[in-house]
Amino acid sequence: MAFSRVSIILLHCIITLTSQKSLGASVHDSLQKKDFKYLFTMISSSKDKPAEQKIYLQAFLANAKAAKDWELIVNGYKNYADYADEDVAITYTDSMVYAAKQSRDDKLIGSAYLSKGIAYYVFKRHELALENYLTAKPYIERSADEYLKYKLIYNIAHEKYYLGKNAEAIRLFNACLHYFKDTNPRAYLNTLHSLGLVYNKAGDYGKSLDMVRQGNAAAKTLNNHSMDAYFLHLEGINEYFRENYASAIEHLKESIPEIKDNKDHGNVAVANFYIGKSLWDLKKYREGVPYLKQVDQALIDNDYIRPDLRESFELLIDFYKDKGELKKVLYYVDRLLVADSILTTTHDKLYDNIHVNYDTVELRQEKKNIEAQLSQEMTYRKLLIFGSVCLAIIIIVLTIALYRHRRRNRIFRELMENKKPTGKPVSDAPKELLIPQEKADKILSRLEKWRQSMRYLDPNITRASMAVYLETNVHYVSDVILHYYGKSFTEYINDLKIDYIIDQLKTDKHKRMFTHEALAKEAGFGTTQSFVIAFKARTGISPNFFSAKIRKEMNEKEIQ
Repeated sequence: MAFSRVSIILLHCIITLTSQKSLGASVHDSLQKKDFKYLFTMISSSKDKPAEQKIYLQAFLANAKAAKDWELIVNGYKNYADYADEDVAITYTDSMVYAAKQSRDDKLIGSAYLSKGIAYYVFKRHELALENYLTAKPYIERSADEYLKYKLIYNIAHEKYYLGKNAEAIRLFNACLHYFKDTNPRAYLNTLHSLGLVYNKAGDYGKSLDMVRQGNAAAKTLNNHSMDAYFLHLEGINEYFRENYASAIEHLKESIPEIKDNKDHGNVAVANFYIGKSLWDLKKYREGVPYLKQVDQALIDNDYIRPDLRESFELLIDFYKDKGELKKVLYYVDRLLVADSILTTTHDKLYDNIHVNYDTVELRQEKKNIEAQLSQEMTYRKLLIFGSVCLAIIIIVLTIALYRHRRRNRIFRELMENKKPTGKPVSDAPKELLIPQEKADKILSRLEKWRQSMRYLDPNITRASMAVYLETNVHYVSDVILHYYGKSFTEYINDLKIDYIIDQLKTDKHKRMFTHEALAKEAGFGTTQSFVIAFKARTGISPNFFSAKIRKEMNEKEIQ
């Protein structure tokens, strides 16, 4: 039988205390006399020496427990969490929260939950990060600690940014900006930079550059230049999207040394990617290749990848395919599969439906074809191999093109002839729903009314708002939808919106002339990108193809 969570935390505390006995008596006695500031400094400075750091971590926590100071005990566990691997770090944050609760101090409890949320954020476990932020909120509000309040808002804003809720992120970051301006120079500069990132993601490069200018001016006024390289980095990315490629390359190259000194491997990879992309758009492919390869190196050395950096592998595959260097093509196909595997795990909600040039199934097929061609290299002359490779590539390209053409037409025909289900419960639902059937039936009944009234077109739908309408809680909303429809909450809402748009395009000729942006607003999507992604996830084809195809068919019918 598994231990309860509290039992595990208590056991962890006992093990930590017991481990103090393993220290040599002289070392233990010596560190008992050191103040906590000294021990904290030594923990930080010995991060590259794990065995030595462990001694200071143990001493800090042991001294805190000896002093019976809950705040210091919480910080002792936080020290452990800051330098541990993911699973161990999360265990230490559990101990941190447990210790904070013993203090009955709202500020300490709120701070502990906030730190736990930040730990989850670092490990890209965003739902759990947000859950802990929201748990921290009432404690921090009761504590009336303004700094903690805005630190919490700042971290929630980053979750909004991650989830693509740009408007909400901007509002929260602006609230932090006003507070930090007079209280915390580094936090103020960080917030300006974060706002710049959100504006960049939203496509407002002018406002993003304005944040860069404000950040540079503030750095001079405050005589704090810790963020200079990051503002330079952001300016370079904005210049890339503004198609000022030479300026982008200059700024990004200048930002790399300091960012590299900070051991910020992720932003170094991002800088190399956009330098490579800038050179690519300038048709300087050979010069761009080494920078794109640095993205792969970051993946090899630090397991770092994010969705936009994935394109590096696609460009390298195409580059070496054009040069006929199939071994390198095969290598980067393998690397792309590795990148996809990591992205699927760490960016699941953003990545599952992302549009990419190389579908995983097609990529594996292409890999097999290339491997087959390479296996013949030992038995055929170079001229014959060259011809075979060229033919194989042509066949692959034509096969993929034909497959995609037939697949898209088949899907289109199915959509025109058989409208997909939009909310009728399935009869063979699983039996393990842990909700009373009477309650589930009531939720389903109100859910059907909600669907028939087309409330899913509301752009501000949340689980909480739906729960209010259904007269239940957010957990029951998700559980019922998953149980009866086999979908997550977001997928269920998006499918209803897309089915509505498909029906409109089939019946309203005026809607067929709408832009993607107009269709997205019609269906209640926050952004055009989210609409396009949801449409392809629901149908397997793009809205552009569907709209063009249906316009063509309807025009032909009118002519006849």
